[in-house]
Amino acid sequence: MLQLANAYAAFDGTTSEADLAITKFFPNGFWVAEEDDEVVGFAYGYFKDIPADVLAHWGASKVGEITLMAVDPNYRNQEIGTTLLRKLLEEFKKAGTDLVVLHCPEEAKHAKNLYDNLGFEVRAYHMKKKL
Repeated sequence: MLQLANAYAAFDGTTSEADLAITKFFPNGFWVAEEDDEVVGFAYGYFKDIPADVLAHWGASKVGEITLMAVDPNYRNQEIGTTLLRKLLEEFKKAGTDLVVLHCPEEAKHAKNLYDNLGFEVRAYHMKKKL
């Protein structure tokens, strides 16, 4: 799974075993797709600690964050990402989450299309400039 995460889900650095240890905080938020005992996709999210004034501004009471998601390119266009994300969103909803956020690298066009199709909206631009 680390290989899959680092190849297709790493945003700004390498994903390690320690990064995946956070799944213990919300085990129902960790979903894996397998084919012939090989991990071909996964999605993980947990609850985001948001100050009360920000929650009020967002009109939310509990926020979930999708932290990592990846699908092996050889298995894309088979509804794996959609299924994983729907399962994760269902678990968030069961846990009382009323808003879900995520970060998506600009180059991950396939992921952005998936998020768009599932009703996510752009709320900010995360930008950089190298000097």
